[in-house]
Amino acid sequence: MIKKSLCAMALLASFSATANIHFSPDIKLGMQWGIGAQLGLQDVMGFEAVYGSFGLSDSHWFSDKESIKHYRVGVQYEEKKYQAYSVQMEAGVAEYKGSRNYYGRDREDLKAYGPSVAAALVFDYNLPIKVRYGLELNYFRHQETYLPSGLSPQINAGIIIPL
Repeated sequence: MIKKSLCAMALLASFSATANIHFSPDIKLGMQWGIGAQLGLQDVMGFEAVYGSFGLSDSHWFSDKESIKHYRVGVQYEEKKYQAYSVQMEAGVAEYKGSRNYYGRDREDLKAYGPSVAAALVFDYNLPIKVRYGLELNYFRHQETYLPSGLSPQINAGIIIPL
């Protein structure tokens, strides 16, 4: 048991020592406001980066409280013609939770799952930290949410920090 865990830790340590890892926090603005983060490996499978993304956004409007979490995987590749920026594309799933407090009646809760996609442009500016601007879209069945159309678009801005 101990030998297996030591071997696994040694393998993980050697992998992380040779890998270029990046961390990217961001802020989200839209119908909901929130934060998110990416954690990824650079120079993998022919891409500039492969990463996982997580985000959480909330809104409170009169009697409605809503929150959306997303879990996505994505790739980043460099635009070859001008090499002025990189492009990120990601896809995954989003989870919606909403509640509405009717005055004089019980609270009503809704929960829904749907697809989540995002795209972003990454600018280098010759610094170790890169800047990222993006757009994301979550979709849920309209009947299962308090959203006006079932769509939850957001813009985001973040930085990419190499670790």
